[in-house]
Amino acid sequence: MARLLILCAAAMASIAEAFMPVAPQGAGLRCRTGVSSLSMAHHPNPKGALKARKNRPRKTRPSDINRKPPPYNPDPMSEVRASIPEFQKMDSKADMSKFHKNERNGRVLYLLKAPYVSQ
Repeated sequence: MARLLILCAAAMASIAEAFMPVAPQGAGLRCRTGVSSLSMAHHPNPKGALKARKNRPRKTRPSDINRKPPPYNPDPMSEVRASIPEFQKMDSKADMSKFHKNERNGRVLYLLKAPYVSQ
């Protein structure tokens, strides 16, 4: 009978140990703060650019290296862009109802209000 009582007490003790936490209380909190303090890399690797750089055509032949520029303008819109003024200075007597005032970073820009055109 005494053996049975000792055996039951040992079984109860082993069951009670199963419900106890393995790590102490403070250790779990320290691990959580370490995980949340992870940060991303400061200098990411240029994977896409690296592959594009690796596969780009190289000028290895003398005909490629010594090629003269084409007789035409490769950017035909450059002349048009140069002829259109990017900004236009307005006098103080101009009709401002066509413009929308936009203030950003201490600078004032007036943008043209585009009328709605149904198609």
